[in-house]
Amino acid sequence: MTTTQTTLAEQMHQCADRTERKQLLKALSNEAKQIIELNGLDKRVNEVLVQMMTDGTHKEFNNFWEWKKQGYKVKKGAKAFFIWSKKREATKQTESGEDEEFKFFSLAYLFSNAQVEPLTKKANA
Repeated sequence: MTTTQTTLAEQMHQCADRTERKQLLKALSNEAKQIIELNGLDKRVNEVLVQMMTDGTHKEFNNFWEWKKQGYKVKKGAKAFFIWSKKREATKQTESGEDEEFKFFSLAYLFSNAQVEPLTKKANA
């Protein structure tokens, strides 16, 4: 019997919505925490997540704007990888009408070297 193992890239790109992406990222983060603890690593969860995404094809990861600064554009149709963003602060109103501050991590989207191509300058007509 043959079993197929989906890659991390495939798992990420198969997520239909933000909720699925967050669920997958939570599970992957738990794996990353275990790797950090078992190996006594001095790394953050996002660093381990990026290492988990790295393979023979996907070797370097940057966000959209970082690639643009380096002279690249994201290929049309490319689906982003995702990690946790920096901690954010927000305010919500409680049932009693009071404002309550809370902190959370959102998603940050990354593209790999395999998903970008050099920018080309358009010639003036």
